[in-house]
Parts: sequence; C-alpha cells; structure tokens
Amino acid sequence: MRKLLLSLIGIFAAGFMSAQTYPYVDINTLMFVDSTSLANCVDTNIYLGDTVTTRGIVLTDGDLSEVSSSSVQGGYRPFFSMVDTSNGGAQGPFKQIVVMAAFDGGSQLQPLSLVPTLKAGMEIEITGVITNFAGLVQLQPLNNNSASIVGGAPQQPTPVVISAGDIQDHNGNNVLPTGEQWEGAYVELQNVSVVSVSIFSGGSRCEFTVADANGNQVLIADRFLPMVMDSVSTVNPNSPDSIGRFTPPAIGTIYNYIRGVIFQDENGCANPTAQFAGGYEINPVFSTDFDKAAPPPQVTNIQRNPLVPNASQSVTVSADIVDLDGTVSSATLFYSADQTASTSLFQSVSMTNSGSLYSATIPAFALDSVVRYYISATDDSSLTTNTPVEFYTVRANGLSIVDIQEVPSFLSGDASPYEGDTVSVTGIVTASFQSNDLDFLYIQDENATEYAGIYVSGGPTSIFGLSRGDEVTVTGVVEENYGFTQIAATNVVATSNTGIVSPVVLDPSDANFFPSNNNLEKYESMLLRYENPTVGGKVWVANPDLGFGEYSVGSGQNASVAARILAGRAQAGSAQGSLNVSYISDTAAYGSNLNVTPIQVDTATSMDYVEGILFYAFGDYKLTPRNNADFGNIVVSIEDIRTSDVNTRLYPNPAQDRVMIQLDENYEFNQLEVEVIDLSGRVVVEQRTATHLSSINLSGLEGGMYIVKVMNQGDMIHSAKLMLK
Repeated sequence: MRKLLLSLIGIFAAGFMSAQTYPYVDINTLMFVDSTSLANCVDTNIYLGDTVTTRGIVLTDGDLSEVSSSSVQGGYRPFFSMVDTSNGGAQGPFKQIVVMAAFDGGSQLQPLSLVPTLKAGMEIEITGVITNFAGLVQLQPLNNNSASIVGGAPQQPTPVVISAGDIQDHNGNNVLPTGEQWEGAYVELQNVSVVSVSIFSGGSRCEFTVADANGNQVLIADRFLPMVMDSVSTVNPNSPDSIGRFTPPAIGTIYNYIRGVIFQDENGCANPTAQFAGGYEINPVFSTDFDKAAPPPQVTNIQRNPLVPNASQSVTVSADIVDLDGTVSSATLFYSADQTASTSLFQSVSMTNSGSLYSATIPAFALDSVVRYYISATDDSSLTTNTPVEFYTVRANGLSIVDIQEVPSFLSGDASPYEGDTVSVTGIVTASFQSNDLDFLYIQDENATEYAGIYVSGGPTSIFGLSRGDEVTVTGVVEENYGFTQIAATNVVATSNTGIVSPVVLDPSDANFFPSNNNLEKYESMLLRYENPTVGGKVWVANPDLGFGEYSVGSGQNASVAARILAGRAQAGSAQGSLNVSYISDTAAYGSNLNVTPIQVDTATSMDYVEGILFYAFGDYKLTPRNNADFGNIVVSIEDIRTSDVNTRLYPNPAQDRVMIQLDENYEFNQLEVEVIDLSGRVVVEQRTATHLSSINLSGLEGGMYIVKVMNQGDMIHSAKLMLK
C-alpha cells in the first residue's frame, strides 16, 4: 500500500510539472523599450528575469554560430535570432530577439538539441527566461524540451537596410534611441569603408570596424561562421565547414554592403566605463553577407599648417593618398572662402607628391574668413574619393572658445570641428577648484554670448590656484566625452588679467530649450541664470527628485516645462554636481558628502533665480550651481534637516533677535558648540554652551534663511533650518 501511494504521488507531481504553463508574450512586446527611457540611456527590458512562451520565425541557420565557451557542454555556445510572426515575419522595430540556445544543465549549460536542425524561415515556439548580457536581451530555453518547430520552410531572410548612424556614432558608441529597436535584427549597411582591423587571440580571430561617409563607426564581429579566420578550426561540432575561410580586409576597403545580425555589447552612455565594448555590433551570418567594392584611392591623415592662420599666412594642406589595387592618377585640393558657394564652384589646385604624401597650398585670406576645403583623388580605374569638407577660420590671435564649440551649418553632428587637435585658447575662469566653488575648471569668452564656454580637464597643478575672474590661456587637445566638448589640458597659464562674465538669462520653462535640450548646445559650459521672466515671479522646484542627484525647476508653481539642476553628486566624467551646494534632491543619498549642510528640496522650494554652469551628460543638459550663493533668495520649508537620537528643540522659529535651543535633560555632555550658518556657507554666529537650555543672540543678522548646527566634540547632535524675520 505504501509503495502504491508513493507511486501515485510521483505520477501526480510529474503530471503537475508537465502541465505547468507560462504566459505567451509576442516578441514585439518582449523587446519594446519606450523612447523616454532610451533618451535617458536606459534600455533595460521590463521582462528581465521572467519566464515566457513566444513564437518566432528563425533568421539565422542554427549550425552557423561560432562562439567558444567552456561553460557549455561541447565547448561552444549556440545562438540564433528570430523575428515576430506578425506581418508574415517581416522585420521591424523591436520585432527581433536573440536566443542563447543553452539551458541550465547543472554543472554546465547544455546546448539545445534542436538548434542544428534550424534553418532560416522555420517557425518555432520556445519557452525560456529573458536574460541580459552586456546590454543584449536574450531568450534562454528552460530545458531541452522547451522549443519545437511548428511551421515555416527554409528561406534566407531579407535584410533591413539601416544607416550606420542609426545604431552607432562617430566614436563607435551605441545610439540607444534609434539603435535599440534593431537588436537581434538581420540588417544591411551600405557603402561603408574599413577604418580599423583587429586580429587577436594569437591570430585566430578577427574583428574590424567600418565607417560611413559621416564617420559613424560600426564593429563587424565574429559570432558566426563567415568571420572564422582562414584555416582556423570551427568550434561548432555541427558546422557545415571544419575550418574558416575569412581573410581580414585592408584598411580602406570599401563594401557595397555588409549584412548580419545585431548584437549589443553596450558602451557609451549605457556603460561609460566600457573600454573594449563595441556597442551595437553586426555579425555576418551567411557567406553572401559581404559585397566588397573595387576600392577608390584612400585619403588619410589630412593635416593643415598652420592650424589657425592669420591674414598674411597661406595654408598647406597635406594627406597620405594610396590606391590599394592600382595607382593614384591625380589629387586635387578644392577650396573657397565664399560661404554661399557650392562645392562645384570651389577653386582648385593640383597636389604634388613625394611618395604617398600629397600637398597643396591655399592662399592667404582676409581676417575672419571661413575657408572650406576638401581633397579629390582619382585612381587608374577612374574611381574617385572626395573627402568630407573641412574648414578653418582666419584669426589674428589664434582660436577662440567659440571657434572650438560652434559647428558650422555645412557640417553634420555636434562634435567640435577641432576634435583631436592641439589648440590654445584664452578665457575667464567661471568655476574653479577654490574652496566653496564647483571643483571643476571652466573658462568662458567674456565677449561672446553663445558657444563661449568650455570645460578644462586635467592640466598642471597650477590649476588649483586659479580663481573666478582670472584670465587664463589653456593649451590642450580638444576631446568629445559622449557629446560633451572639453579640452584635455597640457598647460594652463594665468595672464595676470582679470575679467567679469555675466550669466546668460533663460526662462527655465521656455519650451524652446526645455525639457528636450533643443537649442541648448550653444550654451554648453557657459554661465547661465534661470529666472522667471514675469516681474516679481519666482522659480520653483517642479520635480524634487529626478534621480542621480538631479531635480528640476520652472517658472511658477507646478510648471509643466522645467529645467534640470544637478547638485551634490560629483563623479569625474559623468556628474559635476558641486559639493558646496546645500540644496539637493536626496539628503539620504548625497548629504553625507557635502561640505555644507544638506537641505532636501521639495515643491515648496522657491527662489528668485538660480545660476551655474551648463553641463551635459547622459543625453541631458543640466545646470550645476557652484555654491549656495548661486541661489537667489531661496525659500525652503522649515523642518529638521538632520538629528541624532537626542531630543532637541529650536524655538521660536521663525525667530527675530534670539532663538532658544533646548536639549534632553538626560543627555550628558561637557560643552556644546552651536553654529549659525548663512546660505553661502559662512558661519555668522558661533557659541559654546554647557547648559541644556541656551539662548543664541541673532541681533544684527539680516532676515532670511539660516542653518543652525548643534555639535558635541564635532559630532552632530542637531541641524535645522531657521527663518529669521
């Protein structure tokens, strides 16, 4: 009887497990990420960790993946991609998903036995867990019985034609707002050229980077058979070939198209610390995924001398020009100082060469002329390369900050036209490393009202002695840090002159600027003031906590359009919130690091204005006040800021000439220190007491908000806001 009972229990349990079902979710729903999240550098999948069932049409043959892995039985990790079944399996935004086809088998992952039989065009149903690896959303099967073929027939997929700029920028970083939708898709890039080749793992592996005409860079990666190096053994035991046949391309090779499946290895704003991640990478799947063009001449290393000429100087433009499959028959330099002229009307001069180095000279032009130029090179097959148009401005005394920051209308993107160049510029310090300042160095052209500020990173130790108002000359390399222009300084010299920079005033509820960052590029790194344009109007906190040390302010209470403020959170490269500002979004998270008393803002917080430096990171511009003096007549709610377990009263509040501080009679101490601090961080009253009830004399102080601190041998007992009438 006992054996029969156990058997019945076992049968019931097995039946229950086999009957367990999981919710069906289509691929489009699984992969969708809203545009606001992507604009804020968040591509996290809401189904992460969930177990679901879905159906898809296979995009990649199951026997073509080539990813070595010691954690999977057999030594390789199988991958394939599939597309949502809607609309006949046509690809589209957020309709594709990558399947990491190895399930948890205990000590090792086990490859899904169905995979080698899969062909593009087959329809399958699969149950698995949504996982994430380096930004790539993956579906991992539950077990070996979690997938089955339910229809379809073998058919090679039609690629989606996209541009490189849809998924990557010119620094090779992923562009989440337009790139995330193509994760897992089988795509085609057209008219790209090889800009770098990496051979690694002892010469057994190769990846290379291609760029389009705008310089947007995409990594071509080797997760499938077509990229296995020539004569290198394949790792997939079911591969149709035992060795690879890929030969790395030469730099400058042009492809009419490259096709493949997009995997993400997140970088850029999604993973700022990534050093070797490629972002959205394209992985060729089929042998027909490459179409190499006959290469035209390759023009590289374009230089001009001098970099910034004066009105009496001609400019020599040089470049390395080679033809990979023949000879260079001609090279011509085209130029014009006429801003209305089309490139077809540029003047020309033939370039002369010494080996592969070609050069030609542009004559001198008048002061402030903007001279555009490009190089055209033709080979013996009549194939021609025209380089992107570059320019320079004729200046009497070298570059200005405006020259570095402003991008002319005839160029694309927002990267500085001097990116990568060593430059020298002069400006007035608007933020410094002095105590009670931003602790980051900014300079600004005092005579310009747009494109006039720039952040200075690095530099000699002399930068720590600079103060606001000092005129300095900075020498260094112009860099772009995820869209934020800066100078990596090698030398910073004070000129002994001083200057005054007045803030540019903006309405924080002006929809022309906020919240979408429209038109704010011209104010990057400049000193700004946010002010209500209505006479007597206040600036109010609109959202007291946007996360990561940020909050927003607008003109009037409950403003629907508001500007971001960053304070209290400092992290080189990604956050430049001053630690000398009391008014922060979250005292629990950021208050302990401040050099001043933390005050948590709320929607009752108002001010006449707020000033600071306009900083850019993670897709948003945000104002960074330098210290408490950058807030004009700020009013905050009256409440305790920080207390210990010691019962403490501060009364009356608001006060007039005197305030009383009463401590718990059971609290033992020898002597207490009491400080009254104004909103600039200055201690205006200091008193010591040995009694539990003390009277603090406030006569002579101006009306307004103050901070009262009570300490016992340096330990905080109580800290509160005090309103003085």
